Amino acid sequence: MWLKHIALPVVFGALTVSAASGQTQQQAEPYLEQVVKPGMTVWITDSSAKEEKRHVVGVSADSVTAADGEDVRRFSATDISRIRVRQSDSLINGVLIGAGAAIGSGLLLCGLTETWANCRDDAGPMFRIGAIGAGAGIAIDALIRGRKTIYPAAPGSSALHASPLIDRHTKGLQVSLSF
Repeated sequence: MWLKHIALPVVFGALTVSAASGQTQQQAEPYLEQVVKPGMTVWITDSSAKEEKRHVVGVSADSVTAADGEDVRRFSATDISRIRVRQSDSLINGVLIGAGAAIGSGLLLCGLTETWANCRDDAGPMFRIGAIGAGAGIAIDALIRGRKTIYPAAPGSSALHASPLIDRHTKGLQVSLSF
């Protein structure tokens, strides 16, 4: 009997803590004027999920003024879902991958057709094929362009609530999720 008197408050306390810890903290919004500068080309997604490529002409704490040719539009911060900019891929990984793949395949082919001593001692052809592979890696990496989000809208708050259901005939847990 005494176990019920101790266990019940412990379970209820644990559930109360879990409900509070299930609530997410809303992240602070980045300030527009810190991340968006006049002269930038951006892709702005508004609250209706429409994305437009625009050239930024002005920024304030609560709005972005951007133009597309002669069409100038002012976006308020509350209407902006996301702002993205073009970001090119780093070329160094293309150089390393291209050179490594070319040298590796060159060594494999050389090892299949020649004695290993010839492949090891004659490094000139391996350097040339490595340079060709590095050039191919640079060319491929130069073509890869992505977009990076620089201003995300603040996420909505969500919460997980759990409460015990204890009655003479009923025992259980009521869980609700809101977002």
